[in-house]
Amino acid sequence: MTHKLATFTLTLVVASTFARAQAQTASTPDTQSAYVPTMTFEVASIRESKVDINAGFTIGGGFTPASSSTLRLINNTFSNLIEWAYGIDMNQFEGIPKDIRDAFYNVEAKSDSATDEQLAKLPKDQLLLEHQHMMQVLLAERFNLKTHWESRDGRTYDLIVQKPGKLQSTGAPPTAEELKRFGDRPIPPLYQAGGSVRGFEYIAHGASTTDIADMLADQFGHPVNDKTHLTGKYDFDLKTYQVHADDRKDDETNPWPPLETAIQDQLGLKLVPSHGPTRVLVIDHIEKPSPN
Repeated sequence: MTHKLATFTLTLVVASTFARAQAQTASTPDTQSAYVPTMTFEVASIRESKVDINAGFTIGGGFTPASSSTLRLINNTFSNLIEWAYGIDMNQFEGIPKDIRDAFYNVEAKSDSATDEQLAKLPKDQLLLEHQHMMQVLLAERFNLKTHWESRDGRTYDLIVQKPGKLQSTGAPPTAEELKRFGDRPIPPLYQAGGSVRGFEYIAHGASTTDIADMLADQFGHPVNDKTHLTGKYDFDLKTYQVHADDRKDDETNPWPPLETAIQDQLGLKLVPSHGPTRVLVIDHIEKPSPN
């Protein structure tokens, strides 16, 4: 779950906005695919979560096992749910009313054993389409969600190589802490951990530059085009505090650099402002979730 977050403490935000990086290509309306997803949840519960933003809390969850219909999300905002359902960044949708946008939700949903058996046999791209379809139907039923897509011209970034050779493929295995944290869920190639008080870490195990571009799109709030022409899988632990240098106070003592500096110094990459067409999901209608 990953964005430029408000100034409260999060114990964990998993998987670069909850596997959005893997979902983005498959979910765009221009994608041509012979496969049409049809599966839905059989039972589902959506309850508003009364978190204490001053005490710190956990955002997380996912499909467990990864190839099943069993979904559990903890303290997810509606923006997180949209990202799950459509595989898009927070800058690619608009129209969420404040009372729904600022609320947190716990979601539990599953289908039947026959659906689980079908999902387990699907290749990864088709499994992804089914999971997204299940989420889209759930949001339409419980939030009475209605949407449409628009194409607009807007601000983007190009991700380029500034210092060749900085990105490395070390093959470092996950730590014992990571294995415990993710349990029986697969460790994503790139995920975010930490909190806004201490700072955030972006931890990669075999991340592509597309994964990196997707993460940066979340944090910088605009689409990021991968123009690195790199094809490797990379490992790193990027420790950052704030996104932009001018987000930091003049007397800031946190030793971790802002994200825009860290990607240059530690990864040898740079974001160059650009301009181009962007696809936006417009929310036409939404209501607070219906009773469970």
